[in-house]
Amino acid sequence: MSRRLPMITLDDALALIAARFGPATASVEVDSASAPGRVLAAEVTATAPLPAADNSAVDGYALGPGDGPFRIVGRSAAGHPLAGPLGEGEAARIFTGAVVPEGTLRVAMQECCRLDGALVVPEPPPPPGANIRRAGEVLKPGDVVLPAGLRIGALHLGLLADIGCTHLAVRAPLRVALLSSGDELRPAGSPVAPHQVIDSNRPLMRGLLTRLGCDLREWPILPDDRAAIADALTMAAAENDLVITTAGMSVGEEDHIPAVIRAAGTMLFHRVALKPGRPVGLGLIGGTPVLGLPGNPGAVAVTFALIGQCLVRLLAGEMPRPLPRLTLPADFSYEKPAGDRALLPGRLGPRGIERVARNAAGNLAWTVGADGFIEIAEATQRIAPGDPVAFLPFSGVLP
Repeated sequence: MSRRLPMITLDDALALIAARFGPATASVEVDSASAPGRVLAAEVTATAPLPAADNSAVDGYALGPGDGPFRIVGRSAAGHPLAGPLGEGEAARIFTGAVVPEGTLRVAMQECCRLDGALVVPEPPPPPGANIRRAGEVLKPGDVVLPAGLRIGALHLGLLADIGCTHLAVRAPLRVALLSSGDELRPAGSPVAPHQVIDSNRPLMRGLLTRLGCDLREWPILPDDRAAIADALTMAAAENDLVITTAGMSVGEEDHIPAVIRAAGTMLFHRVALKPGRPVGLGLIGGTPVLGLPGNPGAVAVTFALIGQCLVRLLAGEMPRPLPRLTLPADFSYEKPAGDRALLPGRLGPRGIERVARNAAGNLAWTVGADGFIEIAEATQRIAPGDPVAFLPFSGVLP
């Protein structure tokens, strides 16, 4: 009989994942229009300066040498630059984004100028270089625009267009097999008897993994049978980059996932000092990581947010990123024994962070009222109203 691994802390689990895993998929080329949601496999560098030419940051007057008044000799608009340079005492009407004429020393805002016939008088004259965006001040040729490991978002598309980048090297989607086990489980939408439950973990995980850009392969619900589970895990590990299971990870007689992983490969950790979510584990079968999540849906949400998505992002080639944690006053009381890190559904209220649910492990009803997780450190045993607590907004901890 295999020796049970000791329980580890969340920080140790995350450190093990960061040290052990990296990109698991190949690099492919896509056009930039197809890039949102994909992870860059190689950095993108600038091939030309940005801006391409000196241009005006304001509507006003481009001023040549001298202190004024300045004689207006033309105009420069976006797409219609002034032909010819500005000489001593000369100015040109100019608009935001327009190329500044050769010889321009500064641009005066129109609000700070007085017109006197064909003359313009800046009041006061702006300092040298004022209101001019210099060529290459944002990017120079060879500058890194987007680093490898960045997940492309909509905001990046405009920047890519600015630098003329139409094709990118990105990671192929991570192939993820999703399995759940339990004789009591029924697929969503099925009729259920009193002794049965709906597999709500499946649609939850489907939504999370899809938002992370995974190529998801779903398996039928597995029975509580060790041989059937072993066959499914072995086949799934051979055909995918990652296998994720829900349920079957505790220490009961019908919890077969850890034993199957130990028999077929290696268990890296099993049980994390986390509440809810203690029966979470990670192993390898044939070199493929197998992440075993708990059966309770609330615990699945917590463990995937804190552990699972870190693993998925690393395997997908994404650069590590810390989860956002806000420190805010508690508007609740709470007690727990030292040892576990506790995650409680919470929401931002008028006096601080409010606790939303008492039992968050066994259901997802709290997802309606909560907008983040309250994080209570392992050593903390008591929280009183007004005490500072860490708050992890769902917008930052869930994909």
